[in-house]
Amino acid sequence: MTNTNHIVQFTKKIIAVRNMFATSFGWKMDDTNSLVSTLPAGAERKKSIAVIIGREPSLHSILVAVEPFRAANRVGKAHLFSIDFLSADPAEAPTSMDIAVPLTTTLEDTRKYDLVILMITYTVADDAKGKLFRWLRRQAASGAHLCGMDTGPLVLAEAGLLDGYTATGHWTGMASLKELSPGSSIVEQLYVTDRNRSTCAGQAASLDCSMSLLRRMSGDTLYHLVCNELVYTAPRAPETRQRDMVNGQSWLANPTLLRAQRIMQETVEDPLNMETVAERCGVSARELQYLFRRYLNTNPKKMYMAFRLQHAKELLLYSSMSIQETGLASGFATPSAYYRAFRAVYQKSPQEYRSDFAKNKSAMYGRNLY
Repeated sequence: MTNTNHIVQFTKKIIAVRNMFATSFGWKMDDTNSLVSTLPAGAERKKSIAVIIGREPSLHSILVAVEPFRAANRVGKAHLFSIDFLSADPAEAPTSMDIAVPLTTTLEDTRKYDLVILMITYTVADDAKGKLFRWLRRQAASGAHLCGMDTGPLVLAEAGLLDGYTATGHWTGMASLKELSPGSSIVEQLYVTDRNRSTCAGQAASLDCSMSLLRRMSGDTLYHLVCNELVYTAPRAPETRQRDMVNGQSWLANPTLLRAQRIMQETVEDPLNMETVAERCGVSARELQYLFRRYLNTNPKKMYMAFRLQHAKELLLYSSMSIQETGLASGFATPSAYYRAFRAVYQKSPQEYRSDFAKNKSAMYGRNLY
């Protein structure tokens, strides 16, 4: 009898400890004494997601963009999200390296979605844009949250759906994004959510963006459960820059260098003289020269020119600007100054550089002009 009492008391303690841990992890006990998820209000309503896919898609980007919502269905023990896959161009089924993406519906479908993810890596055919733009505008009007990933933000911009928003995209499309949506604030970072629009650099950043959208749509409890499911232990902040700076540790060695870097990159279109750069950094021109020589083994003027030429190269490869316009947008007052500086670094004229890139068939598996 005494042993039986001990067993009963021990069992009660185990149940109490289990309940304590269940509560701390956001779970509760149902009528059958089993663990069930405690989801935020409204999370139980099934939400619909449409993934619009362009030609030669990045399969990696598609998978990591949708997996948080599939994982939510698993850990939430309910069908919380439905996911449809549509082609951006009905005449061209999305296929990447002979792997076809199965489509579940078309742009002819009139259903309304809670979230639309526009997963575009390359261009959309001109004759397909009209139907796609109309479909996107209808979804926006019905209250859908629109998210452009990779070069998807370019499509949203061309459709007039980013005007007045802060936005980003893959760094190769940044110049085109500024052209297509001059009324937007364009920033280079992993992803941006501004009201009912999200834009993302794509690739690995697709997971960061989708996890953020999941949290926004379903709350912290489900978000943290999915984090555990996907072993997503180190979320990156949206404002994280897409590209690492060359010799990044050297730049980090001194706060003045970081300040100078930002000033130079933000003023490539209208370059400042070195005295003004130094003044904005709070040091003398001589001190700025010393810091660049000590930590970067160069001088501020050469580094400034490197930033401007890098900007010019990106405009040549990833925008539709004319050659002269790319020079003006990189701070060169005359075509001759632009040509001399460009050839000195790249051993080609700007025209030759753009032409060679466009002829390179392997470029379609990297980036090409929008």
